[in-house]
Amino acid sequence: MRTPSGLKAQSLYDRRSARGALLETWVVSKLFKKRLNAGRPPDLYFWRDITSNEVDVLFEMGKRLMPIEIKSGCTFLSEWANGLITWRKQTQAEGQPAHLIYGGASSFASEGLDDWGWWGVDQVIAA
Repeated sequence: MRTPSGLKAQSLYDRRSARGALLETWVVSKLFKKRLNAGRPPDLYFWRDITSNEVDVLFEMGKRLMPIEIKSGCTFLSEWANGLITWRKQTQAEGQPAHLIYGGASSFASEGLDDWGWWGVDQVIAA
């Protein structure tokens, strides 16, 4: 199947630069839709500090912010959690939940975070 630009859909996903943007857009759109359907404001935020640590998505959950980092790689790397760890330290939210969604299949906990394969998005946004 060809897109209007003449690129095959699979080849677009296989390009490393596009894969990350596509996964982030997919996760954010699912979260946005879930919040709207639940009657919540779709307030989604992004965070970056002056040293370029970042968290891809923050959303209000009660009186706190829930952070989600999104990485398209299929093999989990511990440094992917650096932005989440820094955010939790800077906001004094070290004991609160934080999630990392990545392109792999396994789910597990590391660095005090919940790490989910891409298929676990629904569990993360169900809260």
